[in-house]
Amino acid sequence: MSAKDTKNSQPKEFPGQHPGEEVVLVFRQHPVVLRRQLIYGMLAILVGIGPLLIWPLSDIALYIMIGTPFLVLAYWFYYWIGWYYSVYIVTNRRLIDITQHGLFNRKVSEVGFEKVQSINYHIKGLQAALLKFGDINVQTYTGEWVLRSVMHPEEVHSQMMEVAHHITSTPPTN
Repeated sequence: MSAKDTKNSQPKEFPGQHPGEEVVLVFRQHPVVLRRQLIYGMLAILVGIGPLLIWPLSDIALYIMIGTPFLVLAYWFYYWIGWYYSVYIVTNRRLIDITQHGLFNRKVSEVGFEKVQSINYHIKGLQAALLKFGDINVQTYTGEWVLRSVMHPEEVHSQMMEVAHHITSTPPTN
């Protein structure tokens, strides 16, 4: 699914939206960022089976084997929540970065496109090229923002450049 395909399905409003502000693009990190947690969870399930293989008649080994998948599901859910609710929102005026860590920790940062100096993207490595994800660097007057592991960074970059170009080419209204 490309960034253009998701454009019609993205929300048009969000909390904290300014009057007259329009949502141009909503995107998040590629699901590949969850691979480490997926691998650790699968390894934990395999380790949970180990005691039952060594002591097949032990009740404790049976409980460990049954309980481990539930703990792994809770572990995966914790990281999935963080991935799912962490989004980048591009409006016709600003870029908003909403980062969710677990259930109760959310960080929101924003920068106006009038403060953006340059926008670049970087696709590094074979895996990123095959799965079509990469980093977008947004250089502002106050520093650099790195939007990591974004799906289809070339399309997102193009749309962000269109918004930035429109902002800089439009004369300010009084």
